[in-house]
Amino acid sequence: MTLDFDEKLEKDFIDILDSPPPTGKKKELIIHEFLEKNPELIPTPNLLNHHLHFGVVISKFPLDTSLETDYVYLTKSSDTWIVTFVELEIPDKKLFTNNKKQVDTSSEFNKAIAQVRSWQVFVEDNKAEVLRRLEPIFHPFLMRRNPVEFNYQLVIGRSEEKNSSPERMRVLARLRKETGIDIMTYDTLLNYYRHSERYKKNIISLSKNKMQFKYIHTESTMLFSYVSKDDFILTLEEKEYFRSKGYEIEEWEKGNSLAVNGKYTMAHFSKKRK
Repeated sequence: MTLDFDEKLEKDFIDILDSPPPTGKKKELIIHEFLEKNPELIPTPNLLNHHLHFGVVISKFPLDTSLETDYVYLTKSSDTWIVTFVELEIPDKKLFTNNKKQVDTSSEFNKAIAQVRSWQVFVEDNKAEVLRRLEPIFHPFLMRRNPVEFNYQLVIGRSEEKNSSPERMRVLARLRKETGIDIMTYDTLLNYYRHSERYKKNIISLSKNKMQFKYIHTESTMLFSYVSKDDFILTLEEKEYFRSKGYEIEEWEKGNSLAVNGKYTMAHFSKKRK
């Protein structure tokens, strides 16, 4: 369901972006939590015709023990998958140095680019392991054989800095092309929120080779049509929540797919027809 534009939500997000880095809790974590609690602010710009896979974003998805993304999302068509890995840096980080004679990217921006490039190298060398970690939601099973494309996004800084000169904009455009990384500022996120379709997404996470909900923002999901209880953990409270929304959770726990409207078993559908 498309959401109405929320001026207060936009203002609250801008206030966080404009605030000085806090003492104690890191600003990056504050932004990350705000986005997960308000996922309509999370852009998913490269969706295929099957849209956002299961309507979920995976929080803090680990590539291995030393490489962790801020979030990951999947999309597919009938013959292709796209997996997008996203890195969030704080908006206070500069994209460029103050060199007046030439356009030079800053050391903190270069470090962020290097981090995402390390993901690219790891995924290229360990594609099978990365896909294995995604298996709990990598459904339908038969579509796992389809080609998979990996995309990368870096969110850092503010647009005012990059838009201050055509040279800076050209440097970023060239970097995007050379690295294969979609470089976005936090103002890009705001523009997506203002001008693109706004909708809730559920936030999930990986735990011991199983997925689980971190934040449930919408009860509309096709997860239970494909994902089994062996791959997905539900708490007692979550079971009751989906049960109250009409999902045949007891049947799902027995190993039966909720293949009808994502809520019911085929047996339920047969009974209704009688």
